[in-house]
Amino acid sequence: MTTALGFPDDDDHPFEHPGLAEPRTKEEWRVYLASEPPIKPDKLPLEMYEQLSAKEKALHNRARFAHHSALVIVRNAQMDAIHHQIRRRMLTNARQPAGARRGIVLDGPATLGKSTLVKMFAADFEHELRRDFPERFERSYRVENHLVDYTPVVYINIPSQATPKDLSIALADYMGMAYRAGATKSAITNRVLTDLRLCGVELVIIDDAHFMNLSLKEGKVVNDHLKYIANHTAATFVYTGVDLMHSGLFLEGTGGTRVTQTSGRNTLLHLRPFSVETKPDKADWVSVIASMEAALVLYRHVPGTLKRAWKYLYERTNGNISSLAELIRESATEAVMTGAEAITRKLMEGIVINENAQTAYDRSEHEEPENPSTEAGSDEGEPAAG
Repeated sequence: MTTALGFPDDDDHPFEHPGLAEPRTKEEWRVYLASEPPIKPDKLPLEMYEQLSAKEKALHNRARFAHHSALVIVRNAQMDAIHHQIRRRMLTNARQPAGARRGIVLDGPATLGKSTLVKMFAADFEHELRRDFPERFERSYRVENHLVDYTPVVYINIPSQATPKDLSIALADYMGMAYRAGATKSAITNRVLTDLRLCGVELVIIDDAHFMNLSLKEGKVVNDHLKYIANHTAATFVYTGVDLMHSGLFLEGTGGTRVTQTSGRNTLLHLRPFSVETKPDKADWVSVIASMEAALVLYRHVPGTLKRAWKYLYERTNGNISSLAELIRESATEAVMTGAEAITRKLMEGIVINENAQTAYDRSEHEEPENPSTEAGSDEGEPAAG
């Protein structure tokens, strides 16, 4: 239920935070699947907005804050290419003989949106199954007092310095599987493998795999455990992490030289910041900015301002889509809070974003790359001045 001005008014769970947290269980994953972004409030005629009462304006602005906080997640060429490769790997794995399936390792610097990318793929995959096979999601049965229901996707986020047993526990907790407090790693793992099979799991995502204990001492133990789970699961595994190529996931312990079976059984994909070196790269960057700008609900913002400021936005964020989204969301919030109602370069200069992007920008000489071609659909010219 929403108010007339577009702000959600839900009395069912009055104390529940309106935002989404990383899912830890299959129930929380289903909440993530069913979630809808805040409704984009109507952009009223400026005269009507200015004539709203203080209460009406506060409610309308609160709806705008919620919308700008979520904003739009823009699909881009690199995301589409990685989604395509994961999907192809799953189709290739689907009916192959028993044994370890080939997986995907998605590597890249922090804050590039790896988690968002894999969750979006998994959500697309499960939504497709729910559309094509709704009856699968309506059935459940019990095995040894444990509820078994169709769970095609498993998504777990690895805690810091996780051991092999921690990994099995995370999988058990996600599946809602009970286990004794003193249960051994083997006992929990065997129950997990049974559950993964009975529940029809097709995709297992292990996010933040760099948090696993991949030290010289523990690296081989972790790799052996991952190999064991993959050997006895028909699902496709996708790992994400930071600098995994040089970690114990691919080498025998950090700093080692001997490659592991994990590296031989997985394709390593790299998620990189945007580039503006080629016309298609520039076009992709500009299109992301344009999509975010089109989603804004601001009363004095001149359309195309951010699109024309593509060079400045590239320098501010170093081509990092997460930093770009952060800067635009913060700027939109500031524009509403201050009554500026427009995002200008002057306003953006007053926004301090994450330390990595901010430090890189402060240290750079702010050299501007060449303008994108007209084929890219972008406006030429200097970034908009505040």
